[in-house]
Amino acid sequence: MAEYKTTVALEIGAQSVTMGVFTPAGKGFALSRYARREILLDPVEEGMRMDYVSSAIGELVSELKVKGSDVRNVVSGQQVFMRFIKLPALDMDDISEQVGYEAQQHIPFPLEDIIYSYQELPDRGEGEREVLLVAIKKDVLDNLNGQVESNSLRTRSVDCSITSLYNAFRVSYPEETEPVMLLDIGAKTTDIIFAEDGRFFTRSVTAAGSFVTNTISREFGLSFREAERLKLEQGVVSMGNGHTDSMPEQQAALATAIRNAMGRLGSEVHRTINHYRAQYKGNPPAKAYICGGGARLPYALEFLQNSLNIPVEYMNPLNAFSIGNKVDQEALEQDYLCLGAVAGAAVAGAKVAEFDIDLVPTSVGKDRAELQMIPKVVAAGIIALAGAGFYAYTADKAASEAEAAYKQVSRAEQEVDSINSSIETAQSRFDRTMKKVNEFSKLYAMRYAYADVLKQLSERSASVKFWFTEFAPLINYDVSSTSLVGATDAKGTRLIDMNKSRSGSPDSSINRAPEAIDQKKRGKDPMVTAIYVSGYTTKKPGDERSTEQRQVLYNLVDNNFDERSADSLFSYQNAEVNRDRNNYFSFIGAKESKGKMQIPDYVEKFMMVMPLKTPIAIPELSVEKK
Repeated sequence: MAEYKTTVALEIGAQSVTMGVFTPAGKGFALSRYARREILLDPVEEGMRMDYVSSAIGELVSELKVKGSDVRNVVSGQQVFMRFIKLPALDMDDISEQVGYEAQQHIPFPLEDIIYSYQELPDRGEGEREVLLVAIKKDVLDNLNGQVESNSLRTRSVDCSITSLYNAFRVSYPEETEPVMLLDIGAKTTDIIFAEDGRFFTRSVTAAGSFVTNTISREFGLSFREAERLKLEQGVVSMGNGHTDSMPEQQAALATAIRNAMGRLGSEVHRTINHYRAQYKGNPPAKAYICGGGARLPYALEFLQNSLNIPVEYMNPLNAFSIGNKVDQEALEQDYLCLGAVAGAAVAGAKVAEFDIDLVPTSVGKDRAELQMIPKVVAAGIIALAGAGFYAYTADKAASEAEAAYKQVSRAEQEVDSINSSIETAQSRFDRTMKKVNEFSKLYAMRYAYADVLKQLSERSASVKFWFTEFAPLINYDVSSTSLVGATDAKGTRLIDMNKSRSGSPDSSINRAPEAIDQKKRGKDPMVTAIYVSGYTTKKPGDERSTEQRQVLYNLVDNNFDERSADSLFSYQNAEVNRDRNNYFSFIGAKESKGKMQIPDYVEKFMMVMPLKTPIAIPELSVEKK
């Protein structure tokens, strides 16, 4: 049964660090003590985040007196990649080789740059095995682990907040048999989790705490810190129907702004439910549980209940735990919604978790390998000692048998030469075959590369105030040497023309670089290094000040695609784009447009170049001569 031992659990979230100490209590666990630290950073301060994380961990270690302890870490869902992979229903016990191959196809980074773990999902009788793959960039995980170990802790395991929260829910609500949905409203993302008999599905959306704060910041002209403080001190979710009539004017406006931001969360949840039902044949949730820091906003529960039209309850991840007498009950009343991840780590420590995800940092992997080698080294030493004694006894006998053995070796050598010749021939055929397999594998991976880019672009930049008309990969593009001002397209590079079928369209009129620039790029392998997008935004005719340029810049630059976001596929920073705006962005109105590209007065065209973190290879194509 369960093996209850003291567990120290640590969650490193997007805007908080939480640590809990769980001790055996009867046949279960007790939350002995816990502490949290908020890390509120303006987006421009994101580069200093690790310093704040390290400082917060040090404070928690000192406060909870756990120096030198083994710790089960949990990283935020924002920092991992989660994929649902279907495998052929082969009769094999070890599927790790299959999963490793599929990981290379589904994760947009080289396999040597990631660390992954997986969990086989229950068989639904559909003839295929389904696996949940959880991966994280190796440098991101090692950096986080460095902050943990530098504060006198030893990493025991690393889970992600999504699967850890699910484990806590299953233990805390064992009687829940109907299909339910968990909404973990965090700082950067809201994790939507479907829990149903025989099914598990999750999706993360950016409609979360920071999205609400950014909305307040824009509406009231405040800094991010000031907007966050206003949200925490005075924020409520307006319920409509005169709910704000009795409030002061500013608070009423604040409640309305928060309601509008929360409306996007409701829309994303509805979209996810429809996707889950259509693609995974799941049942609609009969109930929703909410948790996370965003769930603490007054009237958030009532708003979501009206929006989703199903019962909504607060999730208490500590239902199955007793509470130690050293825990501040008043503080716990405020914080229990944020303790799901550390509670799930305690469940994993007791070996009763449904999901066993372990993302192993590089240093931890080396330590584990060394521990596994100790029994082998001891055994080798014993064998060596026994062999030395045996050698003395057999030395004389070996001399008499050496001549006979030499004759046998000579015959065997001839047979080995023949076998080696056959092996070399087979190896040559194998190498040729693997070369073709690798070529096909690269082509197979490219299908997902563009799909992932399009998916992230559409999910994170959706707006009713502008729309896209072109998406074109750029080959060997150098953003530092090319200005978009005055251009009708991305000049100075080659485009993969995805619009040739639209004859006469000005959007793809320039598909080859000027000779002087193109000459510099010869000799390089052709790689897609950036994506060119263009589109239009609305404006009032005759009023140049009424364009929606600010909304376009916010959605494409200031909000969701900064390279410091762990799952961003693009390689630029907000400050960099704002400093070198002409190299990344350009707007063209009716006055600037000419010839075939005449732009109506009621719209304005925008263009942007978005450099990629990981270039995409271009397959070599052979053209047959007629």
